[in-house]
Amino acid sequence: MSAPADKASGKLWDGALNAQHVFGDLDGHRPELLGVHDAFDDGTAYRAELSARVDHPVLSDDPILQHDLRLPGSWWDDLTKARRCRQLLPTVSPYDSSTWTGRSPSSSASQPRP
Repeated sequence: MSAPADKASGKLWDGALNAQHVFGDLDGHRPELLGVHDAFDDGTAYRAELSARVDHPVLSDDPILQHDLRLPGSWWDDLTKARRCRQLLPTVSPYDSSTWTGRSPSSSASQPRP
């Protein structure tokens, strides 16, 4: 990714690195961030991130869901396990999970919330 050097910060810029520090790979439930490289040239900042390869298919190639996901029941079980792992972490997250508590998925999602 790239941004003007004075704007190279915030959730989009630091999100993957912060998530790696806070969550790790959640016992294989998220790709591990293996490395980050920053470079600067003529007032532009560049960041390259290398993550572990994920063998599962991508659920959406867009940050905004454009279609029903048709998630299997095991997906919800894995999500519950990942949330439990997160709750056991002895750290303060820069992303407070209470912000998301109680929000329902898109009305187009085909699976009910657990």
